[in-house]
Amino acid sequence: MAVFDFTAEDVARGSILSPGWYTMEITKVEDGIAKSSGKPKTTVSFKCLDGKDHEGNDAPGVPLITTFSPEAPGFAINFCNALGAGIGKEGKAGIRIDQSIVGNKLRGFVKNEVYEGRTTNKVADYQPLS
Repeated sequence: MAVFDFTAEDVARGSILSPGWYTMEITKVEDGIAKSSGKPKTTVSFKCLDGKDHEGNDAPGVPLITTFSPEAPGFAINFCNALGAGIGKEGKAGIRIDQSIVGNKLRGFVKNEVYEGRTTNKVADYQPLS
C-alpha cells in the first residue's frame, strides 16, 4: 500500500484562480527541451501572493508555471519588461531568463483554460509591480 504525504503546495496546486491580475513571486527557473518540438524551452515557476480562487478562498501560495522558448521570443516580451528589461520597438539582445530572476515579484494576468478535459490556470500577461 502506498502512503502519500501532501504539502500545502500540493493542495494549492489544484486551486483554480478567478481570472484577473495577481501579484506573483518567481520561485524557480528551469531550462529543458520541449517534448513536442525537441526545441529549447525555459519554464518559470511562480507562487501567487494575493487574491482569491474561484470559490472565494485566499489564493496566496497557489503555484503557477509558464514556459518560454527562444524560438518564439515575442511571447516573453511583456514578462521581461515587467522585470525591467526595457524592450522597445527597436528590440533588445541578450536578455537572460535564468536563476538570477528568482525572488523577483511582478503582476500576472491569470486566465482559465481547459487542458485534457480539466480546468487549469494560465498566466497570460505580465506587468511590473508599479
